[in-house]
Amino acid sequence: MITAQRVGAKRRNTWAKWQRRIGLALLTIALLSFTLLVIVPFVWMVLMSVRTTGEILNDPYGLPRAVRWQNYVKLVTDPQVRFYRYFGNSVFVSFFALLLNTVLVTMGGYGFGRSRYHFRGRGALFTVLLLSLMLPGQAMYIAQFVMMSRYGLLNTRWSLVLLYAAEAVPVSTYLMATYFSQLPSELEDAARMDGCNDFGIFWRVMLPLSRPALATVILLNFMNFWNELMLALTMVTHPDLRTLPSAIMYFVGEHGSDYAMAAASLVVAMLPIVLLYLFLSERFIEGLTAGAIKG
Repeated sequence: MITAQRVGAKRRNTWAKWQRRIGLALLTIALLSFTLLVIVPFVWMVLMSVRTTGEILNDPYGLPRAVRWQNYVKLVTDPQVRFYRYFGNSVFVSFFALLLNTVLVTMGGYGFGRSRYHFRGRGALFTVLLLSLMLPGQAMYIAQFVMMSRYGLLNTRWSLVLLYAAEAVPVSTYLMATYFSQLPSELEDAARMDGCNDFGIFWRVMLPLSRPALATVILLNFMNFWNELMLALTMVTHPDLRTLPSAIMYFVGEHGSDYAMAAASLVVAMLPIVLLYLFLSERFIEGLTAGAIKG
């Protein structure tokens, strides 16, 4: 009887091992399929960027007959393309919008996230902030256009800076407040005993500890600011002030299309986001998983 029980237990263990192996294999297949769905369009775009528009029209999915780096050289150096000007505009708008947004949401998230800061209407204000997430951005375009017009900010890069920074405040404040709320209050008490005031506690203790959440906010917002198109088309119509998304759009038009140059511009425009992600990837992943680990 003992032998039969051992045989049954061995069979169950073997079946459990096979179940784990099958589950792992299915998960691997699913992840590889998803990875291919993401990588294939990127590889196709890179291949298009080193071909001519004629080759692309004759065989859209073919390999390049000869690698043409001239597309990138023309993109960077041709004064008629003026890609460098559009790239600079995007850098200007994204940097200052990110700087303004980061200053606002770190202090706002700290105030909402720490329970020791009580003021009248705190809960209602945070609720309104969260409810604003459900309002589509397109519904505010007319009001934003009128407001920028009255303040004389149409056709300026500062209009995009202000609007980008403001639109990212609700979700960024929520992320920072959630992270700040998980930090132990003993850190504040210890810093106060050492002579720190409220701002010193925030700047010297809490803000350095929030680097994972801060990296997440910076990366997500930079990606959104860098790729935003509709506000850039609405608020800025002067050709010299276009950002990259609105400028790239003009490579493909009703009366003429240069698909090779469009692909090359997309590859170059994607590089800042890739580099920033590589620089902040560890902090980004830590910030995304912090709530699951600590909460």
